[in-house]
Amino acid sequence: MYLNYDFERVGMAKIRKNIVWDMKCKCLVSFALLFCALLISFSSIADSYGHGLGSEILPPELLGSKMVTLEISSHPIPDTDTREIYFSLYETDTGITVKNVTYLITAEKENKLLFDETFQSDDGIVVLKLIPAESQQISVEEQSADFFGSMFSPNKTVDVKGNAFATGGLYNFKIVISTAESYSNVISPPLDYDVGISIPDKTYHDINDVNFGRQQLGVITYYSQIGNFNYDAKNRTVSFSMPFDWSIKNIEQTLIVHQELIIPKTFGDLMVESISVNVNGIQMPENLVTVDDFSNKNRMVHFVIGQNDLLNISNKLQNTNDKIMFEFSPAQNDLPLSNVTENGQYRINLSWQPQNVQSGSWTTFMVDVTDVFLLDRPVLANYDLSIIYGDKTIFQKNSTSTGLKTEYDMIEFLVPDDVTGPIILQFENLGGNDLADAVLPVVVNRISIDKISIPAWIKNNAGWWATDQIDDSAFLQGIQYLIKEGIMVIPPAETSESPESQQVPAWIKNNAGWWADGQIDDNSFVSGIQYLIKVGIIIV
Repeated sequence: MYLNYDFERVGMAKIRKNIVWDMKCKCLVSFALLFCALLISFSSIADSYGHGLGSEILPPELLGSKMVTLEISSHPIPDTDTREIYFSLYETDTGITVKNVTYLITAEKENKLLFDETFQSDDGIVVLKLIPAESQQISVEEQSADFFGSMFSPNKTVDVKGNAFATGGLYNFKIVISTAESYSNVISPPLDYDVGISIPDKTYHDINDVNFGRQQLGVITYYSQIGNFNYDAKNRTVSFSMPFDWSIKNIEQTLIVHQELIIPKTFGDLMVESISVNVNGIQMPENLVTVDDFSNKNRMVHFVIGQNDLLNISNKLQNTNDKIMFEFSPAQNDLPLSNVTENGQYRINLSWQPQNVQSGSWTTFMVDVTDVFLLDRPVLANYDLSIIYGDKTIFQKNSTSTGLKTEYDMIEFLVPDDVTGPIILQFENLGGNDLADAVLPVVVNRISIDKISIPAWIKNNAGWWATDQIDDSAFLQGIQYLIKEGIMVIPPAETSESPESQQVPAWIKNNAGWWADGQIDDNSFVSGIQYLIKVGIIIV
């Protein structure tokens, strides 16, 4: 789903917004889900205008005998890293822009001044093009419009370049309008606005899960850059933090904080029916979280928190550390897994017994099909099921959902002896629609996160390392490779942003020697490896 904001000049200087919708069903439903989350969030917000949105329409102001409104909107230029910010002063009743406007625009990001410039616009519109560049210094350059360009687009376009625009986050704009309708018509007092515009910042984070292998999780933030990203496999929790001023003054200027977690649909442990979010250790209401499965490859989890909830959190916190800390995790038990078909019509919920699927054993899959457009009411629907292992199809069946709340469609499956690790359940042609497809991953012979698996021959290497027969680099690179390839299974450990030191502590090397001699157990040796992962000496 996407919204395109297309600004065109009509007559002398009128802006119209044409919202272009992708008419695919999945996109409409996806937008509806997000809209509901935003609506719920806004319902708890005081009637104010401030930080947190991608566009702002400010309260009307009296200009002479007319009411005027300042609108600020942000949108990306396709296939580039450039983003345009539109400033438009127009008559509230007619939508016609005010002529001959003088703007003083001051921009800040993360409390740092970016630029402070004055612009005169004949048609009342100023377009700032925020262009990422290598230079630390911000350059501001007005672009001259040719005759045809000035007829069909705003005549005041400004290139603003610098490395500050390489990332998204919250941009604070202070706008002072000193003239309007004529450059000689000085407004006293001037129109004065203070507004925050959120520009999305997207980051990706690679993890190596012991069951599902290498996965890439993404985070989109609309407020500030995140840090301290971590995935706790034992608790299936994604966590990260973000700078945030918890003062009442800042919160009163913050309409919403919007975060999005991107989960690949190959990562079964996070494909559960619902996701919960904690903020600074406090459980958030479930209506602030929206799970969007209307993409073929990824699940999108939207978290939108408004002023009232931010104030409630602030009142409960004793020590904020000027950070907002997020934790995303399954809201309930492991099952069912859930996904939506490509056409957005059906939701498939999948459970199985026994929960620990084993090679050479029977498994019963329980399939529930609901209709998304009917508020997830169970429906009767034919479907084709294929179970795929690697590049091979190991099971196929045509079946029909029950259409009942209390009964599931039961699929009996004998897992082949040579199958271990992730398998894919591929559902196709639901209700006879060849676009109604979805997949859900299941693990055979799940490895317990608490389980330690170390090949016996590593003890020899540990002994050689302890007695300096091989150097630190050779041993650590070997351990790193074995963990990445899944040959050696180590319970996950939190990692630092960067190595504290490349020096291996002496106690870890001593531990390796004692472990090789049988003087300490596997857990003691593994604690040393976990420490090296935590401080960034071993990267997995």
